[in-house]
Amino acid sequence: MRSNPSDRLTLAVVYLTVILLAAIILITAGCSGISSSAKNTTAPPSQGYPIPNPGLSGMFFGINTNLLGDPWPGTLIPLTSWRSLGSQIKWADINTGPDAYDFSHLDAWLTKAKQTNADVLFTVYATPSWVSSRGPNCTGVGRPSSGCLGPANTGCAFEQQNGPGICDPPMDLSCDGTGSNRTFANFITALIQHLGPGTIKYWEMWNEPNVPTEWHGDADCPNTPHAGELMLARMARDMKAIVSAADPKAKFTTPAVGGAGWVASYLTNTDGGSSADIIAFHGYINNGGCPSNCPVAEDVAGEIDQLTAALPPSDQGKPIFNTEGSWGSMRVANNNIVDSITDPDQQASFLARYYLIQMGKQVAKFYWWNWNISGQGEFYNSSTKSLSTAGNAYMQLVRWTTGGTASVSPCSANGTVWTCALKSPSGAEAEAIWDTSQTCSVGTCSTVNLGVPLQFNAYLDLAGNTMNLRSGSAPVGVKPILLITQ
Repeated sequence: MRSNPSDRLTLAVVYLTVILLAAIILITAGCSGISSSAKNTTAPPSQGYPIPNPGLSGMFFGINTNLLGDPWPGTLIPLTSWRSLGSQIKWADINTGPDAYDFSHLDAWLTKAKQTNADVLFTVYATPSWVSSRGPNCTGVGRPSSGCLGPANTGCAFEQQNGPGICDPPMDLSCDGTGSNRTFANFITALIQHLGPGTIKYWEMWNEPNVPTEWHGDADCPNTPHAGELMLARMARDMKAIVSAADPKAKFTTPAVGGAGWVASYLTNTDGGSSADIIAFHGYINNGGCPSNCPVAEDVAGEIDQLTAALPPSDQGKPIFNTEGSWGSMRVANNNIVDSITDPDQQASFLARYYLIQMGKQVAKFYWWNWNISGQGEFYNSSTKSLSTAGNAYMQLVRWTTGGTASVSPCSANGTVWTCALKSPSGAEAEAIWDTSQTCSVGTCSTVNLGVPLQFNAYLDLAGNTMNLRSGSAPVGVKPILLITQ
């Protein structure tokens, strides 16, 4: 059948229109500078916060807690890991006398952790006063028994809660690491028998032994070189042997300290490395307090570099955990403990930068200090029963990093402008950017308009907003934003 002229004209117009539209699309894509990787980029994360699945690689987000009566953090924020230290379940809290153990408080915490499938890092720490070599019955070296290393030590942390001598070695552990170490071994045996395999995934040997009020081993044994390290290495060896026999999948960390020197000495002068699967450290930035000496989040990069450089060859390549860190605290004139950074916007800024820098340095896990202790970086305010500004910023970091599963390239600086490239498991690309020369004060934060890669047409901020970009520039301040393609 023949078509009439008007039909042929209509068909020609349709063909020309299709060709013209295709050309416009190709020209637009070329002019906007969209790379092939950007063309395949998926949509940005949804407004819902991704809850990480425990047990998978890349599960970065952990926390320390304090008050059992407050909501379990995993019910309010995305969380994969919990550390026990601040929760009143130390060795001294549980082991109340010879072969006497009170697991009730520990069990209550573990019940909460199980609610959201958080894996558990248990810090084995604080010698029970009744068996301490500087406990209440000691009056001097060898008095009243050969196990005493001096008079009762009332200078240990937690002395008011647990009595004297909890930072000193037990009586049955010698300065050179020999001795039966029976009290400690009995405690670990009772603990793993009570819990069974798999309940505690990570076992941490002591807390901050470089601080004399946490571990007094070197001062207690001045005639034995590296005494404090030798005794901790012995306890670590016994703990790993006992736990591994019942739970072959359990993992063990080095003692966690701030700075590289103590860890390097411990691993060099003892066999402690053979008992550690993980290198633990504490990443506080101890500059002082604002406004004159605000902690600088980016300084944690130098701490990590120093730590990895100081490790002996046999310990290179082990996963690194930061088991405690934040912007830190300081004592003020009335002896109260307050946050080193008090401005909420500056707190959010520090938090985001601190997390991103560590993820870029391939720290495997980080446990923020703390969930609910006032003046110590709390995410949850027990008085107002709400998340702090920092807690809400944390929520956004989890969202930005797809629950910790996104890869974060090492962050780098061009002058005062920092950037970190992110890539989600699906291949979506993003870039975090901030400028440390900008400031925040009393609810107002300064920004500067900076050119950004043309593949990005929107950004996310730490308040959870999504904003469109125009003219290839973004308002960049000290609070990081995440450049995305949508």
